[in-house]
Amino acid sequence: MKLSRRKFLLASGAGALAAPGIAGLVAPKDTVEIDSEREMSLWTQETPKLPSFPQFEGERQADLVIVGGGYTGLSCAYYAKKMRPDWKVVVLDSHTIGSGASSRNSGSVSPYYADKPEEEALGKRGLDRLKGFIDQQQIDCDFRNISMLRMQFSKEGAEAARIDNNPQTKWLSADVMRERMGTDYYTGAVEQQGAFSVHPTKLVAGHAMAAVEAGAELFEHSAVTNIEHGKPATITTPNGTLRAKNVFIATNAYTPRLGLFDYKMYPLHQYTLATRKLSAQEIQQFGLDEWPMRFEKRTLPITFAMTPSGHFFVRIVLGYASHNSSEWPDLKGAKELASRIFHQRFPRIAELGLEHGWHGVTGHTASANQIAGAIGEGNVHVSVAYNGLGIMPSHNNGYLSACNITGNKDQDTASLTGTTGQVFVPGDFYRSILFKPGFKFLTPV
Repeated sequence: MKLSRRKFLLASGAGALAAPGIAGLVAPKDTVEIDSEREMSLWTQETPKLPSFPQFEGERQADLVIVGGGYTGLSCAYYAKKMRPDWKVVVLDSHTIGSGASSRNSGSVSPYYADKPEEEALGKRGLDRLKGFIDQQQIDCDFRNISMLRMQFSKEGAEAARIDNNPQTKWLSADVMRERMGTDYYTGAVEQQGAFSVHPTKLVAGHAMAAVEAGAELFEHSAVTNIEHGKPATITTPNGTLRAKNVFIATNAYTPRLGLFDYKMYPLHQYTLATRKLSAQEIQQFGLDEWPMRFEKRTLPITFAMTPSGHFFVRIVLGYASHNSSEWPDLKGAKELASRIFHQRFPRIAELGLEHGWHGVTGHTASANQIAGAIGEGNVHVSVAYNGLGIMPSHNNGYLSACNITGNKDQDTASLTGTTGQVFVPGDFYRSILFKPGFKFLTPV
């Protein structure tokens, strides 16, 4: 997407762009993947279908145009309408509402930000806000407090975890894991309380209906192809144009395809593979009810989880696709890789039948810092790059961004610092050369 003046570089990284050979690589060459396929996740298959929303057409004016219909964009729409009922708030999505990462993640809800794990109070307030929203809107999304495991695969890692004197954790030996879970792969695990999980698609559906009921207008299959910076800004879609007093960009991993922050963030692809629906006896036999969320900490982390509906799944990191694509070129290979990992770790469970697979993409930065806050002349706001921990931050950032946009005060709006603290990311040519072999080398199977 070709952007106007300042091209949203906005005084961040302009000096780096002067380096020989870099400017051409960073300049946006690719456009929004309007016709890309997004097969339904298991989460979506289990959720009653949302009503269809129209495609945007014609010419309109709005007080706030939100680009992206996931947790972040819908949260901002809901809170902005609550704060300014008189405003015209429009949400545009290139595909169907909630069909991106918001309906494709693991369902793990972390009570902290990836770039601010030490700021416990900030994370707790964000978690409380999400829980309050779910309760107030009466969203049946299986939000629950769970125990989770951090599983070790090396003797050194197991020994370090075993001797850790954290009173909030419990050590599980390899023998316990073999007996209770049917796995010989792990050398032990740490059990931790105070984790949370949710049904992702039910949660995003609740966000959508809350935004609609608050008075926001939602449009599907309405990709933004151009943003002309100014006051007001001009938003162009294939079938219409909007002039907006304020713009909020909530496109996470898809943001670089808009021509934004390609030098600061990049998309990473994941694949999830789930079993058939297991019986209550099978779930109890393998301890899946006791530890519904399990993490294998690696450079490329692996997540195993139990859905409330009775499916056990593995979620793996695939890597980077050229030109910041949100499509993965080899989904068959991704499924085969996930299946091999599943059989290697939990062979007896894998043999029960692996039937559901889906792909997803998340937004990352080299520094693990989010990109969130006002940019440009102050009437364009953004919240992207959650670095894999997006459920709580995306909802909370939607609220905080709505505060900033409408002029309301909150103690946590200072956490939205725009593009500061980022590490320059090379262009696609170098990125592909470095990332692709690296991810292949790190594949944990």
